[in-house]
Parts: sequence; structure tokens; C-alpha cells
Amino acid sequence: MEKAKEIHAEFWKYAQLGSGRAFLIFREHQELDFTQEIIQLCLKCYAYDPQCEGDRSEYAMQFIRALPQKERECVFASIKPHLENDKASDDWDCIQFFSVAVKIAHEFDPSFAELLRKRFDECDDDALIEGFPASAVIELDGFDGMVRVARKLGKAFKVHDDWAEDDYYTYCVPDMKSESVRAKLAELAESDQDIRAYLERIEECEKEAEEIKAERKKNEGESNFERVKKALHTGRGLAPPRYVKQLTLDEVKYFADEMKTVKSQKELIKYLRMFRLIPYPYDAKDLLSLFSKRKNSYFNNCLVDALSFFSSPEIHLLAEKALDSNKYSPFYLALLIKNYREGDGAKIARKLKEVKDFEDAHYDVSDVRKIYKENVTPDCLEPLTIFYERTKCGLCRIHAAELMEKAGVLPQNIREELPFDSEILYDQELQ
Repeated sequence: MEKAKEIHAEFWKYAQLGSGRAFLIFREHQELDFTQEIIQLCLKCYAYDPQCEGDRSEYAMQFIRALPQKERECVFASIKPHLENDKASDDWDCIQFFSVAVKIAHEFDPSFAELLRKRFDECDDDALIEGFPASAVIELDGFDGMVRVARKLGKAFKVHDDWAEDDYYTYCVPDMKSESVRAKLAELAESDQDIRAYLERIEECEKEAEEIKAERKKNEGESNFERVKKALHTGRGLAPPRYVKQLTLDEVKYFADEMKTVKSQKELIKYLRMFRLIPYPYDAKDLLSLFSKRKNSYFNNCLVDALSFFSSPEIHLLAEKALDSNKYSPFYLALLIKNYREGDGAKIARKLKEVKDFEDAHYDVSDVRKIYKENVTPDCLEPLTIFYERTKCGLCRIHAAELMEKAGVLPQNIREELPFDSEILYDQELQ
């Protein structure tokens, strides 16, 4: 009994991460019932950043496909009421669940298809504007689903003339390019007023967007230098990255010289945020002299990022100090990107083990990938394995595995579980 609980806990830990290890545990212990966990994988998207990673519907489906029929039917019976009754919205849990429902309809149970169509046909205009995941209807029925969506939206646009629409859905039709979808819809629009209203709204919004773009371009009299200067001297002092990265060396030196005259940390942060994006043009000692006594302050975080462009014994000394003490935040890892030395791996591993919440510290601990991208060494094995096994981000997990492979130290157990990883499965689905 206790052993079964341990296996379930281990399975669920890795399943929430999207790791392929969960599937290997599931496959190895067919005597156990994992249906409750699989139901949760269908209903909730556990990705760290679904907008970048994509949903995990295919990850959930690999478990469904491998279930014995009786347990599979149990999963279907449990999630079908959610498909009938849960509020539809554009949050990632709903988007993923509807995508799972489409796959179930295609592969196992056609009644899920009828439910999806019914939900869409019966949703009112408020549900449409709040983001009913209509892409699921298109994924389900292809171009016929696109026609269904275009008609319903077109009908709504006749009543709501303030609703905006882009051509996103025309990119959702399987095996068709957006241009072909729009061309076929245009043919239908000749005899279908609702589809015509849908296409006209897209065209109106595209025209408005082009006019706004043209107006902005016409008013773009300021240089990148002037824009950055204005941003630094007003409001929050947050200079747009695209302008900062286009500054000339002389312009960068102008702002560095200006920063030297600033005394308050609040004002210095405005400049340091800029030097997170581009190298500070003078000696790193200027930055090292600014560190606050508040070790883990946002000010020091900005300084560390600015110093990540530099290599010097002093910076490595500071990095060592931060790694050897649990009083320093993991954001100090960035100091090793250009200052790594063989043997630092064990200290990095120790620092990663100290982090209680990898999700909360995601951007800080992710610097371990930057370190080993810059410094290819077998020394990466322990820290990257820790990172791989704890990160919730599929993109980062795969990158960590690729770095270990490049260094020639990818463990066999990781190699075996990668084909079942949520990110690998999502990428394969896109191909």
C-alpha cells in the first residue's frame, strides 16, 4: 500500500512537470490505476508558459491511448460532464481540454464531437467575446469547422459593430494555408451574408491597423537615441529594448557617462535595466563598486545582469561568495556566464538544491542554461540534471538535455524518457 502511494506520488510529480518520466512510470506499473491523475492532465494545463510551450493535450493523450479500455472509458465518463457544463473561455485549461476532446472524438468516441459542436452552436454572443475556444471546432472539422465559426462570428458582428477580429482562425484549419482558407471563404461569401460579414470585419480591422502603422511611421521623427533618452528621463525610465539595442557605441557611452553622475539607486536602476540588454562600455569595476548591502535586492539583480557581459577575477570571486552562502539569491548565477571555471558545477548544483520553488525562481535558475551554453563541459552534468528534473518549463527542460548531449554526458534514463516529454510531443504535433 505504501509502495503504491510512493509510485503515485512520483508519477504525479513528473506528470505535472510534463516530463516523459511520468509515462515510463505509468508503463512500468500497469497494475496501478492512474485514471484520476490522467483526468487532471486532461482538465488542467500544467505548462509553465503555454503561450511559448503550447498546450499539453498530446501529452495527456499518450496516457489515454495506453490505458486498458475499461480505464479509458472511466476517464471519458469523468471528463464528459465537464465538456457539457464547464464554462468555456480562452484560458489555457479550457483550450487544452477542448483540444483533448477533439482528439478523443477523432480517435475513440464520436459523441465528443457532437458535444463540442453543440457547445459552440449554443454559446451566446457574450461567450463568443469572452473567448470560446472556437479553434477546437476548426481542429475537429477542418474547413467545415471554419465555415461554422465564420458564420456564427459574422452573425454576431452584425449586432456588435465594435468587436474587432483578426485572421487567427484562418490559420487553424489543418493542412490549409490561411490564404487558401480566405479564398474559399470569399467564394462562399458571395451567397452567404454571415460569412461576408466575418470577412469584412477582418478586412476593416486590417485596414485600421495599417492606417495606425502608417501614422506612427509618419510621426517617427525621433531617433533611437532621443527615444531612449526620453524614456530614461520620464516615468518609470523603462527604455524599449528594440531602441536600446540599436544605439551606437558613442550613444551608449553618453548614457554610461550620464549614469556616473546619478546617486540614487532608484535612478541608477533605470540605466542598469538598459545595461542588462547591452554591454556597459567601460570597466566592470564601475559596476562592482555599486553593490548594495541588501544582497538580494532588485538593484543588485540589475547589477548582476549588467555584469554578466564581463569576465574578471573579481566577478568570479563575487560569484563564489554567492554560491558558497545560502543568503544569496540564485540570480547571482548569471555572474558565471562569462566567468565559469572547472569545478564550479558542484557549487552551482548546491545552489540549485537550495531553491525551494523553481517556478517562482524560474528566470534566475534558468541562467544555468546560459552558463553551459557558453561553457561546454562534462562538469554540467549534476547542475543540468537537477534543473532538468525540477523545471516545469518544457522548453527549458529540452534545452538542458541538449546541452548535456552536446557535452557528451546525457544520462541514459533521460535519453529514454525524452520521446514522451510534453515539449517533444507538442513539437511533433506541429510538424
